[in-house]
Amino acid sequence: MSTRPPQDSTGLLDHLTMRYLRRALDASHPTDEPYVMSDVEIFLTQRVVYATLFTTGFISALTVLLFQFSRLSWPDFFAKTDVAFANSTVTLPLITILYALLLLYLAVYLTTAVNRLGAKAIAQICQFPRLHDLRYEYHTETMFRMARSKRQPFRLGVGIRAYMAWSRSGLLIYFAVSTVIGFIVSTLVSQWLSAYLSPSIAVGIGLILYTGWLVYRAWRVQFELRIRILAPLTIRSFVNELREEWHTDEQFQEIVTDALNFAGILSSLHIYVHLLLAETLTDRVSAAVLPHAPDDFMPKMAALPVAMQRSVERLLLFSMLIDGHFTGTERKRLKQLQDQKLLTYTMNDIKQLRDDYIAGKGLWL
Repeated sequence: MSTRPPQDSTGLLDHLTMRYLRRALDASHPTDEPYVMSDVEIFLTQRVVYATLFTTGFISALTVLLFQFSRLSWPDFFAKTDVAFANSTVTLPLITILYALLLLYLAVYLTTAVNRLGAKAIAQICQFPRLHDLRYEYHTETMFRMARSKRQPFRLGVGIRAYMAWSRSGLLIYFAVSTVIGFIVSTLVSQWLSAYLSPSIAVGIGLILYTGWLVYRAWRVQFELRIRILAPLTIRSFVNELREEWHTDEQFQEIVTDALNFAGILSSLHIYVHLLLAETLTDRVSAAVLPHAPDDFMPKMAALPVAMQRSVERLLLFSMLIDGHFTGTERKRLKQLQDQKLLTYTMNDIKQLRDDYIAGKGLWL
């Protein structure tokens, strides 16, 4: 559509208004509602996820097969080597170690490349972040700074969300750690089982363990990407509802910080959706969202008017579900609210809300 106003237009302002209205009518995702994936998006993203997981599994299985059957086929080549060390001789499987390192190096880079291609394809299908978060680069840089800060230190582990904050190298480190751990465990299991089973069966069991582990790790990446796509518009619509109801009420503005602390949001701002939620609430509802101890939250919530209690309850549930997880700590906190008669939702209701949200049907609270 041309940017020049038509001849019968009253001017540039009128033309821009019509362009906005046409864009709003053509949009498949209204900006004033929780983000709901269309049938086409669900179909295409599922196919990309299946292809990514299949390719990851194929690379994993090939890695194990090349390593194990090479050792079994040419035992003389992979014989242990005597190494002089500190006036003594140590026997080490140097060739086996070097061969394993070469295979793992190739496997890590191939697996990372496949998952990056899959993530890029899904982002293009859903037009992320262009239609979701115009400040996405700023948010990723902020997450990176938070991950490097003393408040949010980087810890080497198996969880995905710590690595996602390191946008440049996090995915590579994530798959490197996952690959090494899975390979070592599967190799040890195969070695142990070979004393009781035939070598081919022992290798097969180790292969299944390693492949299943890497496929699961790849699925975690796809899951986190899906949450990043679902969250921004959902956060925006929910916060706008709160603003319409309570943005002039100082009592509600003060309780927002207590609710976010109680939900554990402000202690994990290196997570994309938590950072986005805190920033949006700060911008639209409460000008001061600062971490502090949430010990006095429930008495404050109990003292609120009933209508405001229901809004705070919705904010708590939204904060706990928006990242797609529902941890044991969050269940414990909600159980405390139930004991104080401050929670009207049942655990089954909350589980259904989470399942619908993950499925792309929106988080309707």
